[in-house]
Amino acid sequence: MDPSVIPTLAAVISAIIGGAAGEAGKNAWTSLTALVRGRFGADAAVTSAIERAGTRPPEETAEIIAGHAATDPAFEESLGRWTAETVRLIQSKHDVSNTIGGDARITGPVVQAGDVFGSINLGKP
Repeated sequence: MDPSVIPTLAAVISAIIGGAAGEAGKNAWTSLTALVRGRFGADAAVTSAIERAGTRPPEETAEIIAGHAATDPAFEESLGRWTAETVRLIQSKHDVSNTIGGDARITGPVVQAGDVFGSINLGKP
């Protein structure tokens, strides 16, 4: 599986677990658990990752799911579609408004964004 999918999947899982997507997020979570259990229901490591997703870092859950997807091209394709669709769903359901007003004085880097799926790097590596 393309390694760049893992941070996106982790961000989606985090947003859903954190309640950012509301009812749509609950439906997305239900569809992800059905997708994973339908393919890996007998694999305790994968189903455990889903069951304990709220108690572990989202990156860990995403890595477990993506690692198993790498061994199954059909599941990998389904997971990619689920991730892309859920990103669109979350982004369409989440309004963001950033305001700087009054006598604000900004002297350094500022990033204003809604949900970020991936990395933001400021400065030199």
